[in-house]
Amino acid sequence: MELLNINANVIYNIINLLILVVAFRILLFNKVDKIFEARKKDVDNQIKDASDDRIKAADLKREYEDKLAKQEAEKDKVMSEAREKGYAQYNEIITNAHKEADTIVEEARIHAKADAERERAKYLAELSDVVIDAAAKIAANSHTAESDSSLYDAFIDNAFDKGNDK
Repeated sequence: MELLNINANVIYNIINLLILVVAFRILLFNKVDKIFEARKKDVDNQIKDASDDRIKAADLKREYEDKLAKQEAEKDKVMSEAREKGYAQYNEIITNAHKEADTIVEEARIHAKADAERERAKYLAELSDVVIDAAAKIAANSHTAESDSSLYDAFIDNAFDKGNDK
């Protein structure tokens, strides 16, 4: 029995150690475990919140991109309408300008024709004056071939001079 002879101090130390382990387990480790558990819950909640925030951010980004695409489409539509309106106004202005130019050209033709008619009437009046003048000279003089020829030459020269004056 000598082998089982264990000193009482060793038994007391083992019992004290077991009591301390149980006491630490009850008093200290349970509280530390509770703190770790609470910290784990906080971290899990933060991870979940971050995941939710990431999902919300992705949704907001998608919504923003959709709005941006809609605005881009609206901008393109407005620009297209403005471009079409501008082309329509341009074509209207060009059409009006052509009409106005045609009117101006037509008025110029009418004025030119009227001026030509006035000049023609003036020329005919002068020509009739020359003819009357020549007829008066012919009637006043005796008729010979030489006098008729000289009167004819004078008439042609006079008519030619008046025609060149213009």
